[in-house]
Amino acid sequence: MIFLVSFLLLFFLLWLVFLILEPALERLLKRTAHWTAKFRYRDYVPVAAVLAIGLAATLLAGDAFEDLAESVQTNNTTLHEIDESVHEWARYARTPGSTRFFTTMTIIGTPGPLAVLLAIVVAVLLAKKRWRWAAYLALTGGGGGVLNLTLKSFFERARPDLAIALRHASGYSFPSGHAMGATIVFLSLAYIALRVLPRWRWRAAALALAVSMIVAIASSRIYLGVHWISDVGAGIAAGLLWITTTTVAYETFRRIRMIRALRAKRAPTA
Repeated sequence: MIFLVSFLLLFFLLWLVFLILEPALERLLKRTAHWTAKFRYRDYVPVAAVLAIGLAATLLAGDAFEDLAESVQTNNTTLHEIDESVHEWARYARTPGSTRFFTTMTIIGTPGPLAVLLAIVVAVLLAKKRWRWAAYLALTGGGGGVLNLTLKSFFERARPDLAIALRHASGYSFPSGHAMGATIVFLSLAYIALRVLPRWRWRAAALALAVSMIVAIASSRIYLGVHWISDVGAGIAAGLLWITTTTVAYETFRRIRMIRALRAKRAPTA
């Protein structure tokens, strides 16, 4: 019960934070537009901003994953102690209600349900002739799954002792497929929601829900005893790295295409 309440509190807290941030974001955008008004190629300033933010996020996520991967490969003592201590804490924090909650979260985060969720949204987008959004989701989700399998095969890290785990698990442990998959799927869906929903309050709710689901699904793997906390952290970092790469690439392509279309429309006809 306590973890369900924590999930709801996290959602509403994030929703509130995102709502509070909206006025500040609007002021920043207005100031940026005013500052760049005299630039000859001011149309491309948003593109440059997207690339800069994407590069920074990619570097941060990549650095986090690299640090964890290096610690795993070198059998870092500190990381091992953290993994063991969190694993033991989760083992003795189990209650029937918490187990039901985290079992539900981990089922949602398995590849099958995530793929079905993504497929449904892609089908709806195709029915509405949103070809580019559908292609973005399909490439992001499918490519993320392949990337996770590749990373697992490369590191070949063993899971915790499954004899005391609450669920069956197979395959290698690093990085967590649930954590990585949830990060990729829910953030990509949040991006589509940000583009579709008309009001910021609903956009903020979609983003808050996406982050809350990622945290809950990632935590479920530790609670159920099938992953170390470093596996989960690496899964989130790798997921952020991939989702940032595909989203920035798509957003850059979209904005450049839009700028060219507007310039062609404004160009004088012969």
